[in-house]
Amino acid sequence: MILHWVTFLLSGTAIVLAGIRLAPYGEALGKHTGIGQGWIGLLFLATLTSIPELTTTVSGAAIGAPNIAIGNAFGSNLFNVVIIAVVDVLLLRRGPFLLKVRSYHSMSGGMAILLTLFGALGIILTPEATFLGISPISWLILVSYVVGVWILFHAERAEAEIEEPSEHTLRLGAAIAGFLICAAVIVVSGFFLIWASKAIAEATALSASFMGAVLVAIVTSLPELATSIGALRIRAYDMIIGNLFGSNMFNILTVFFADAAFRRGAIYTSLGEGAMDQLIVALCGILLTTIALVALAARCRKRVLGMGLDALILLAAYAGVTALIISRGIEL
Repeated sequence: MILHWVTFLLSGTAIVLAGIRLAPYGEALGKHTGIGQGWIGLLFLATLTSIPELTTTVSGAAIGAPNIAIGNAFGSNLFNVVIIAVVDVLLLRRGPFLLKVRSYHSMSGGMAILLTLFGALGIILTPEATFLGISPISWLILVSYVVGVWILFHAERAEAEIEEPSEHTLRLGAAIAGFLICAAVIVVSGFFLIWASKAIAEATALSASFMGAVLVAIVTSLPELATSIGALRIRAYDMIIGNLFGSNMFNILTVFFADAAFRRGAIYTSLGEGAMDQLIVALCGILLTTIALVALAARCRKRVLGMGLDALILLAAYAGVTALIISRGIEL
């Protein structure tokens, strides 16, 4: 048990330190390559910080545990959205946070909702047909993700202001090397962190539902949280929101890979009694993302208890969703 806690603390610390340093390297890459902050966050940071979730989801499918695979894909998105509220709190008097990001990010949030809806549709319809051993719903998720990324790339190019490198900008070689080193630390530490957190969850007297909804949810989103804090330090606000919504898109994409790894037919048909629970988690993710998108469009300036009103509503919604998951005994 002590070994698990030591592993948990060391890997968590490594992720935080690497995540904080990752954002400046990402910003420098964006300036040298002409790619905007939002695109760096949406594709590069989102894919990188979601690799631990990808591994967990595919591993769950490969061992014949479809509920673990689907639950991880949907459940990982819950805390990612509430990081928006965490960043708002960290801004102190400089918020609200969503006032500082460009409105085109509503497209990536909308794509995350659309992909989640496709996954929920797979649970409802439970299609038995497969193509190359993969459900048509999962193929739809893959194609939609690729098309969505292409659309978002052009939106970023059209609306974002591309910053030119200055004399203070890291050199391209140093930025690439630093980015790759931080990426490796996050990926490797992420595997150990998830392993340790699940071992701790199994060894405690708390319910698996509580541990999954609270501890594991936070752990799987720690890379996103760490990179968001790093981006906040350099005021790369678009990189933060791009990373969070992009991670949620990628997390749903992992369902495709889970379906490919699940060799007992379409993964949606094997959820059994857990299908309703997975559907609830998916809908909760859609709820939180919708609240974030409405807040992004509303551009509310009102502050309550030192944070933006939209952040407070998002935190309250997350608390309600967590209570629902625990009360139903849903294991994430």
